Amino acid sequence: MRGHPVLALVAWLLLVLVLQAWSWPALSLLFLFCLPLLWRQLCLALRRMRWLLLTLLLVTAWSVPGDALFAAAWSPSRQGLALALQQQLRLLLLMASLRCVWLQLGQQGMLQALAWLLQPLAWLGLPLECLLLRLGLTLFYAEHWLQHPPALSLAAWRAALAAQLTQAPADEVKLGFSPWTMRDTLALLLLLLLSGLLVKVGQ
Repeated sequence: MRGHPVLALVAWLLLVLVLQAWSWPALSLLFLFCLPLLWRQLCLALRRMRWLLLTLLLVTAWSVPGDALFAAAWSPSRQGLALALQQQLRLLLLMASLRCVWLQLGQQGMLQALAWLLQPLAWLGLPLECLLLRLGLTLFYAEHWLQHPPALSLAAWRAALAAQLTQAPADEVKLGFSPWTMRDTLALLLLLLLSGLLVKVGQ
């Protein structure tokens, strides 16, 4: 039996905190361990984020002070290069794991989890229904563009936009209902405990 959808999203958010606290050796070991398990998702994340990762490498490697990598005035620093690679590993692991969460929950489950997490803000006046509707439409179009990317030409983009407008989804978002149980509470406490232990282990 599956747990509440919010548990998968909370687990991913805790993973963000854990990876941020992990050192370079721990990140490297985790990446090597996940490589055969998340090979497809890691390759997909690498392809989609290649320009962001390249920019991160160039900016960090040449802006962080430290020992020169080689004898030249324009050499990047060893510390900057190590920090850039560390951040790149974090981003790849987070994007691959987020894709796994998306595949597990689907659009409806993801929106249900977000609605559960954002409910306290709705009590403060946040228009949660409008936000979920806009987010649902954004996810719909984003998934379509990722699955069917148009060619790199202005005419192709115009044709794709015109076709997309004729296939627009309904202006409503339907959310399922998953009751919160004692088992979900125990799973949440276990996730919090496990994340705390992982932070200590990976430092």
